[in-house]
Amino acid sequence: MRSSDIKRKIIDETKILIRKNTAITIKDIAEACYVNIAAVNYHFGSKEQLLYIVIEEVIDELKKTLSETLFQEIGDHPIEELIEKFVSFTYSFAMDNMGMLNYLFLTRELHPDSSSLLIQSFFSDNEFTKLILDKIKTTIKSTNPTEVYAKYMMLFSSFSFPLFI
Repeated sequence: MRSSDIKRKIIDETKILIRKNTAITIKDIAEACYVNIAAVNYHFGSKEQLLYIVIEEVIDELKKTLSETLFQEIGDHPIEELIEKFVSFTYSFAMDNMGMLNYLFLTRELHPDSSSLLIQSFFSDNEFTKLILDKIKTTIKSTNPTEVYAKYMMLFSSFSFPLFI
């Protein structure tokens, strides 16, 4: 197996492990990939760096899915229906990825880096945020930037709710 294939396998298997497990070890990752711990460290330097890459990929996939869903569904649907779909999607994602959310919000080993990744992805001035804010503005027919941003914040803060259930 080529080095790039091994690296991809390690990332993919870690994604599977982290979905439900709130505390995975480098040994768990190595065993799931049928490689030794040294191979994981060779390709990523540390478990923390691997987890950061995995979380970054999952967030990118999530942003893509949210954008596609929002633009496919927008049509002539009432805003309440769109919000319901968005919140349901967010809740399902959260319940299916409880381990990932734990690493994003609660685990100390990644917390500063993973939290900044989350903020960069969803709460900073970037293309994704502008796209979603524009869609919210158009949908709710508001020119008040504070109102639009508040609604955006409420939608995306729903990712943390399942952690408290």
